[in-house]
Amino acid sequence: MSTEYRGDVLIVDDQPANLEILSRLLSDHGYRVRAVTSGARALEAAALLPPDCILLDIAMPVMDGFETCLRLRES
Repeated sequence: MSTEYRGDVLIVDDQPANLEILSRLLSDHGYRVRAVTSGARALEAAALLPPDCILLDIAMPVMDGFETCLRLRES
């Protein structure tokens, strides 16, 4: 485990189990992790505080990962 800060990661996935696993793994390695369950929430979170990296699920209901990515790039 590393306690050195390595950056801010936004994880976007509609499956809570995936969010939990990735959050724990990245946090243990020094990353600040923010996890959201939808594309709309990802847009809000990124607008409030732009992350260093986004891990984005492609297969999500309502707004899939491709549309979320396009909207993030537009902003």
